[in-house]
Amino acid sequence: MLKRVFVSIAPVVVLLLGGAPLRAQGKPNPHPIFTYVSDWGVPRAQWSDMAKDNAEDKAVLDPLVADGTLLGYGLYENRIHSDGGYTHGSWFQASSLANLFKALEMLYTRASVTAPVLGASKHQDFLMVSHDYGAKAVSNSTGYIRVIGAEVKPEHVNDFLEAYRRTLVPVYEKLLADGTIVFYQLDSEYNIENAPGRIFSVVGTRDAEGLDKVRAAIEDLVEKNPAALSGLISNTVPNSRIDLLGRITTMTHK
Repeated sequence: MLKRVFVSIAPVVVLLLGGAPLRAQGKPNPHPIFTYVSDWGVPRAQWSDMAKDNAEDKAVLDPLVADGTLLGYGLYENRIHSDGGYTHGSWFQASSLANLFKALEMLYTRASVTAPVLGASKHQDFLMVSHDYGAKAVSNSTGYIRVIGAEVKPEHVNDFLEAYRRTLVPVYEKLLADGTIVFYQLDSEYNIENAPGRIFSVVGTRDAEGLDKVRAAIEDLVEKNPAALSGLISNTVPNSRIDLLGRITTMTHK
């Protein structure tokens, strides 16, 4: 289902590009959210079969959002392919691990959980936790997802988070309020599968124009204060960045 957010000022800038009300700058949200992400490397000849499987996932997930078990979910197709890389993905979110795994177990009971397309596809899962996030309510919306991951130096995690909350959260909250983005989120791995300290910055837009507006807002931040991002860049491991850019085929969030 879902397995597994993000110019070069900004391996990290763009890196730091998810609901919750507006919150005080510099402060994390008091309650974490948990996100289950799934990535799939689907053979091109079976992309139509994956679309059918996603439709079955949607039929399970929609009622779980409606009854409050889940905060939201999304399905996406990778738009920047690499040799042997992942082509499709999904995520769903909850305010507790209990609700997250309730949804996961329901997905595992689907009749198509052993569908040939899944057996023929490369696959990985992630379990994420976030204290820094924001989102608008959307229903059956399409859009784009941008993910940038980087490894934070172990001794500088708090410095990185403080700089992120001071410089970037206000930008994302403004973009969220004016509708440029529909969610943003800074994730770390709850179940660690990468180097400890790797973070993932995620942003979602309603359309491709939103991606340009996010980039412009970050460029404006740097133009007005060239040192604004130094606290981010200096606290990450050089050359540790990874990216994903996908088209969201459907997303729903309360």
